[in-house]
Amino acid sequence: MSALVRRATVADARELVRMRQLALTCPEVPWSRPRDVPDGPWMEECRKAFASMLRDQDPETFAAFVVDAAPGRVAACAMGFLLPRLPGPGSDKPFNGDISTVATDPEFRRRGYARAVVTALRDWMDLRGCKRVTLASSSEGEPLYVSLGFVIDNPRMSWRPE
Repeated sequence: MSALVRRATVADARELVRMRQLALTCPEVPWSRPRDVPDGPWMEECRKAFASMLRDQDPETFAAFVVDAAPGRVAACAMGFLLPRLPGPGSDKPFNGDISTVATDPEFRRRGYARAVVTALRDWMDLRGCKRVTLASSSEGEPLYVSLGFVIDNPRMSWRPE
């Protein structure tokens, strides 16, 4: 089945929050019970952030691609950022890409929608000059990403202030 993918607009901000909440419920252990991600003030802050990023796309550093379920309702989405990078001896490309959220509403899974939106986002990033596109995957999503050409790299280290 071919999915009609479109670039998200400001009008999609509330649905993008719903999809982000859905993505965050992905179980830590494959095929186990989904994690609880409660509603809260974070959702309105996230909606405002999405609306701002979708409205102020100059320079374009954020994009979300969606497949619609119905008017005003999203079936699947993929969203991500272009991260500036310094030129180096191996590449003068100006960005790395980070896919931050991929989600498909449960009733629309197994239709190729995630593949369609991730491909659209990856292609958007490639056209803008990404040297590398990264994402964090659940084990359920890993086969999809591998089939799209992503490789499992050594884990990166991170630090978070307390």
